[in-house]
Amino acid sequence: MFSCVKPYEDQNYSALRRDCRRRKVLFEDPLFPATDDSLYYKGTPGPAVRWKRPKDICEDPRLFVDGISSHDLHQGQVGNCWFVAACSSLASRESLW
Repeated sequence: MFSCVKPYEDQNYSALRRDCRRRKVLFEDPLFPATDDSLYYKGTPGPAVRWKRPKDICEDPRLFVDGISSHDLHQGQVGNCWFVAACSSLASRESLW
């Protein structure tokens, strides 16, 4: 389906992961910070959001379990079509996950 994968803003996942492990810190994306600015258009107020990491939501967080198909993904009421589209793209390239 995809002929090539281009990292967003040339971010290098392997280098970022290696650096976080070396420094013993959790990754915080400077291009998508855990702030309201990452969620809402400027000037558009939204409900208060408490940012959580997957480990704060469940005991054994996993993005995909026992494989995945792009047909397994459905948008719910959250309005997260961007996330569903990203997961669908990942599902089609197992080498990315």
